[in-house]
This record gives sequence, structure tokens and C-alpha cells, in this order.
Amino acid sequence: MRFFSTLLILVFLIPVQSAYSFTAGDIPIQDEGRIKPLDTYARNYLLAFYGKRSIPELDLSATDWLLDLILDPAKGKNQKIFNIRNPEVVSSIFLDWSTDHKYSFNQVLPGLKKQTSLLKLIDDKPANIRTVFEKQLLELSLNIMRFEEISYLKSLKLIPSEISENHEEWISPFEFILNGIKPNEYQSKILNALQQYLASRMENDFIIMKSSLVDYEVALKSIPKNLFDIDNLKKERWLNQTNLFYISLAFYILSFMILGFNWMTRITFTRRISYALLLIGFFAHSYGIILRMIIMNRPPVSTLYESVLFVSFIVLLFAIILEYFRKDGLGVFIGAIGGSVFHFIGFGYAADGDTLNMLVAVLNSNFWLATHVTTITMGYGASLVAGFIGHLFLVESLRKSNDKAYLKSIFNSMFGVTLVALFFTLFGTILGGIWADQSWGRFWGWDPKENGALLIVLWQLMIIHMRLSGLAKPVDFALGMALNNIIVALAWFGVNLLQVGLHSYGFDDGVAKNLFIFIGFELIFSLGMYYLSKNNLKNELST
Repeated sequence: MRFFSTLLILVFLIPVQSAYSFTAGDIPIQDEGRIKPLDTYARNYLLAFYGKRSIPELDLSATDWLLDLILDPAKGKNQKIFNIRNPEVVSSIFLDWSTDHKYSFNQVLPGLKKQTSLLKLIDDKPANIRTVFEKQLLELSLNIMRFEEISYLKSLKLIPSEISENHEEWISPFEFILNGIKPNEYQSKILNALQQYLASRMENDFIIMKSSLVDYEVALKSIPKNLFDIDNLKKERWLNQTNLFYISLAFYILSFMILGFNWMTRITFTRRISYALLLIGFFAHSYGIILRMIIMNRPPVSTLYESVLFVSFIVLLFAIILEYFRKDGLGVFIGAIGGSVFHFIGFGYAADGDTLNMLVAVLNSNFWLATHVTTITMGYGASLVAGFIGHLFLVESLRKSNDKAYLKSIFNSMFGVTLVALFFTLFGTILGGIWADQSWGRFWGWDPKENGALLIVLWQLMIIHMRLSGLAKPVDFALGMALNNIIVALAWFGVNLLQVGLHSYGFDDGVAKNLFIFIGFELIFSLGMYYLSKNNLKNELST
């Protein structure tokens, strides 16, 4: 374990220390309602244009791409930066289809100008009735406008205004020139340092570049009001560059592979290695969540992306505890599979852009985010773990129906986790009612989200009482908890697809297809394994 402790220090503590040297990627910029580092801003827009957060073909980071564009807009407009994967969109702007799907600003703009009337018609349409072609063409038009604004510093809100607070508009360098604004003392320092940095970057004078960034940081610290935390900007830039959640995913996958090797060879120490790898992945996962909490100064469950990461964290926490007590690979299996699946789901939502965005007004309450939302999300995680164990019990009751002691140990783990899940979902639902009373003036309104949380509680209560009363055998209980995953998914994702109620905010309505596939898989797998297990049990009793 000393080796793994040393590895953790190398992976986390050393990079954090290096994050405290101010870089161009740390330059604060106001965008989408918050102050973020230039690195985040560049990554989000490069993702929107190019489909990636860097340009690996040119070994170019997002920040370098943005600064190069500012220094040489003419060259940037000839760079093939727009990723258009729909041939219908390409033909509509009078271009030839390219196998690499990449086009430059100068290639795209003339065709878009010829489609001005079509774009106006699309823009006037309600978003929910636009076709895929219309959505992509309109998005391309918006990206072209954003690209041009960035290239001439129009949209880069880099300079705090005279009496600025976080919610007030910052000023771009372009606006100083266009409107003839006379900068104050700290604005002059920022503008001079920025000009010096860009000029030295153009000349590849790295000594002056470094010196000007030092001046830039000094200028930021001279701002009289505490508008932002420079250290948090550095942490966010480091978090972007380190990709802690990719690191944790890699360890989870590696842990599963080593566990599979353990099952094939039955070599004891390989299970310990798989457990250690799972722990390292969990530490990376946890560290990423903690950094996000520090950066945004809020609990880690404010958006769908964050809730996926946090539920994954809860799944891993229970899996690690299970493995600590069981020492048979069950916890490692649950953690590796659950962590990997939820990471991939999270990456799907991260592809939409900024994952540290501002909250909708109703969620802007750290107290209730830290109580109700965190508690109910922990209930989701514990419920999914119990459901996962339910799946394993159904499989093992078919494979090892004679090993009663082994099946009983799995059932006991499942039942214990179910009780924990019931506690958090019930407590979280009650706290949600208290929050609703304070926010909307009523404790309960039969809102779809409230109904979903209540349904989880009622389902778990029913399954537990059926087991305690003897109406449900262990295999019946396992089926009930496996099907509980469907109820959790509907409460977590599904009610937001209805687009009704006070809780239909902040989430994506594009999950319907995946949700229906998940429900279909759960029904077929769980009911199928239950039927086979019951038949197997009947055959054993008859022989």
C-alpha cells in the first residue's frame, strides 16, 4: 500500500503545486454568467466548432488555438476548424463533401450568406419542431458568428468594469477601442499586460511572455473588489488539463480486467491488485469532485452531469465497503462496472460544453443542495447498488443454486444496502418537501419529480415488507430490487422528458431513446433470469 500512496502523491499533489504558476490559460474571462479561465472558454468553443477540446493533429491546445486566432485572424479563417458531419448541410452551403468533415471560415461563410432567408425561417420556428438539418444549419450559422467575434476580441470579456460585480457585464478590449472608453488604473494594467503578452507571443519571446503574465496576475490582484479567486481559476485550468475523470475511468477498466484475470487463475493477490486499482480510481474520482466543489463553491449535484458523477461516486463508495468486508471480488466487480458505465454516461453530457455552468435560480441554494439534493442523490446511488446486487443474485442463483451459504451472503449484502437506500431516499424526499415549502409555498404538489421520488420509497418499502412477511423469497426480493433500477432511472432522468412541472429544469431531453433501451434491457434480463432461476429451483425440488 505504500507504493500506491506514493503514486497518489505523484499523480495529484505535484501537479497541484505546478498549477500555481499563472499561465495564459488562467486569464479570467466573463462568459455565460460566470468568471472562468481562458482555458475553459477556449475549450468550450473549440468543442463547439471542431468537435474536440484540442487539435491533436497540430499538437495545439485550445488556449494556443484561441491566441493564435487573435494574433492572426486571416490565417485562422483559412484553418479548417468547423466540423460538419451532415452532407445535407454541406450541400446547402454549396460545398463539396469532404471525408475529413472539416471546413474553414472562409469556405463556410459565402454559402451561409446565400441561405440568409432560410436561416431566418428556421430561427422563427419553435425549437421542438426543427428538423436535424435545420438545427445543424442554424448551429453552424451561430458558430460562424461566434468565431468572428472571438477573432476580433469582440466577445472576450476580459476587463472588469468600473463598479463591476460578478453579475455585471465585463468589457472586451474591442469595446475600449470602439467606444473610446478611458481605462482606470487597474484596467490600464490589465490592458498593458495583455498587449505585452500578445506582442511577445507573436515574436516568440518566451522571457517577455512569462514576465507579462506575472504583470497580468499583479494587475488582477490590484482590482479593489474581490470579484474572483485567482487560485480557483488555476485549479479549474489544471482540472481541465489533467482530466481526472479519464484517469479514474482508466483505473476502473484496468481493475475489471485484473479481476477477470483473477477469476480465471484464482491467484489471490490479483484480486488485491484489482481492489487497489479500484481505490486509486476512486481517489482520482473523489479528488475531481472535490476540486469542482471548491471551484464553484457549491455541492457537487447541481446539474445532470454532476449528479451522474456523484451517483457514480456513491456506487464506488458502497462497492469499496462491500469488498472490504466480503473480500471475494463482488465489490470490485460492482465498482468497476458501475463506475465505468456512469463515467461514459457523464462524458456524453460533458460533450455539450461547459460542465461548470451557472445554476438555474431555484437551485441556487447551497444549504438545500447540500441537504435535499445530495441526500436524494445518495439514495439513487445506494438504490442502484442494491439493484446491481439483485442482478448478480439472479445470475448466481442460477449458476450456484446449491451453494446456499454463498447466496445467503449476497442476499444479506443486498438487503443491507436496500435499507440504506430507503433511508436516504425517504429522508431526501422529506427534505425536498421542506425546500418546496420554502421555495414555492407548498410541501407537496404531486409534481412528476416528487412522484418519482415517492415511487422509489414506496417500491422499496413494499419489497422490504414482502420479504419480512415471507411473501417474497430471496429470488423474488432480488427481482424487485433489479426492477427498482427502472424506477430510479425514471425518477432521475425520465420525469424531465415530460417538460412539465417545477422540476423540468437544467436537464437534457435527448435521453429518451437511451432510457427506453435501458428499460427494455432491464425487463428482458431481470424477468428472464428470474424465470430461469425459478424453474431451476423447481427442478431441484422435484429431483
